[in-house]
Order: sequence, then C-alpha cells, then structure tokens
Amino acid sequence: MNVLVIGAGVIGSIYGWALAQNGHQVLHLVRSGRVGVLREGIRLDLLDQRKARKRSLSGWYRLNAVETLSPANAVELVIVPVKHYALMPTLKAIAPQLIAAEFLLLTQNWQGVGEIDLLLPRSRYICGDAKAGGTFLGCKLVAALKGVDIGSPEGAPSALAMKVADLFASADIQTRLHSDMLHYLWVQYALTGGPWAALVQAGSFTKMLNDRDAALAALMAGRECLQVVKQRGVDIFRYPETKPFLTNSALRRHLNLWIIRRMFRHDEYTRRCSAHALGDPVEVKTFYYDLMATGHDLGVPMPVMESYAEAMRRFSLAS
Repeated sequence: MNVLVIGAGVIGSIYGWALAQNGHQVLHLVRSGRVGVLREGIRLDLLDQRKARKRSLSGWYRLNAVETLSPANAVELVIVPVKHYALMPTLKAIAPQLIAAEFLLLTQNWQGVGEIDLLLPRSRYICGDAKAGGTFLGCKLVAALKGVDIGSPEGAPSALAMKVADLFASADIQTRLHSDMLHYLWVQYALTGGPWAALVQAGSFTKMLNDRDAALAALMAGRECLQVVKQRGVDIFRYPETKPFLTNSALRRHLNLWIIRRMFRHDEYTRRCSAHALGDPVEVKTFYYDLMATGHDLGVPMPVMESYAEAMRRFSLAS
C-alpha cells in the first residue's frame, strides 16, 4: 500500500518504519527544512514487542521524506500522528490535496468529530490510538512498539477500519478494533489527563511514585476524570484499564498502586512510552483544562483535580 505519514516524529517514525520494513511504500511529509536533516535517516533504538518478535534492535530508518506533495505522490492511506490540538490545522492543510486518500487519525480527541466531518466524510477516515511511544535523544529515537487501536468514531468498525487492520497485520502489528472508538479515546484522555496533573504537581515520575499519598491522589484524579467521561454517556466499565481507578476497596487501591509502581520501575515498554510525559506543555495543559471545563459544565465534582490548579498555573507560566 502507498502510505503517507504526516511528519517524522516519534509515532510516525515508528509505524512508518514498521510498514516500510514489510514492503509498503511509505512517504513522510515533513516541514520545510527537514528533508536535509533527515537525509541520513533516523537512528533507532527500538524495543519491539510485536507478537513473535519481542526483541531489542538498533539500526537506521532510511525514510523517504518530502516537504511538498505532488501529483506523482500516489497516496492510498494518510496516517496523521499529530497532537490533538494540531489535528484540524493539519487536516485543513493537507485534505484538499488528497481528495482520493483515506485517513487514519492517530491522535487523541476530546472535542468530538464535528469539525472533522466538515472536511472528510466518515467513509474516508477512522480514529486510532498508538500503542507505541518513546522520545528522541539527540538524533536517536529510543522507542517501543506493541500494537495499535483503531475504529470508527461511532458504531461498529467500518470497512476502512478492517482494511487498515489488515495493513498493520501485514507488519505483525497487533490491532484492536473498537466499536465507538470516540468513547475509547475519551477514556484514554481521562486516564492520561488525571495522572498527568498529579505528575505536574509532583514534578517527576520518581517523586510521584515514591510518595504514596501523591500516587494515590493520581488514582483518584483519574477516577474523577472518568466520571466526566461517564457523564458524557460512556460505559466506562466496558474498559478493563479503568478498573484500578474505579475500585472502592482501599486494599485494592494499594495493590494497584504497587502494580503501577512496579510497571514504571521495571517494565521497559512502559518506561519508554512514558519518557515524553511532560515533554509537550501545551498538550499537558490542554488535557487538564479540557477535563476541568467539561467536568464543570456537567456538574461533576473534581476536588482532587482542582487541588492541582496552582501547580498547573505555575507549569503554564514556566513553559
């Protein structure tokens, strides 16, 4: 398949590399001046957690990159792995040039798809959530790859979702197909935004995880954010990842905290994917203020999240 990846950041580079390694034609559209920088490629230090692979590898991704599109760039699928606050400007810039292409929007979402629908018919796009991550250390990408979650914004997975799942399967990338993908993304937004606010308050993962009260508060912040999602009409109990946040048992909360601490300290996949946690202040602030504004509008009490307001204000001023 002819695949266009927007940018050559962490997520786009990981999936672009994996697809290119398995025979697909992958092209990266990068900002002005980047083609020269990427001429030698991207140096990879990758923890590959795909089924039947599970290994660490290092090498180079000799990517094909352009700064402008031309009619010669035959594109079937566009992968858009951008920050959620940058999605609409990105789509407005590229969608008019790609009138026959289909899109995988590999980004978070809190505002819904109303604006997207004005640019693209539902038949031409699906939403996704990366199960990969990492960070650039100089010119080296230190990252991890496990899978990807995709689905149609509402309803059962569409024919396009099935086709994209087959594309990723051809590269041994485990794909989970979701119904009502937008609901899944809202749950992930809550599970990220609550603990992120706690992380800002603590200053680092190490400080947060070593402080039992701070770590337990992070779980409670996630619980409050999940209540906002519930008020939006989502059955949050459908999603197993919500269980550590929703338990009413103090013993279970402490056990969950022990498990989370162990993951962050000893699981290399978790460590790599969380390495960028506070790397984009705009993203962190957007999550917090989105969740707080919606919670306020829906009448959801959020005392723990509100307790982080001053830390978030200082974080905003410093960034």
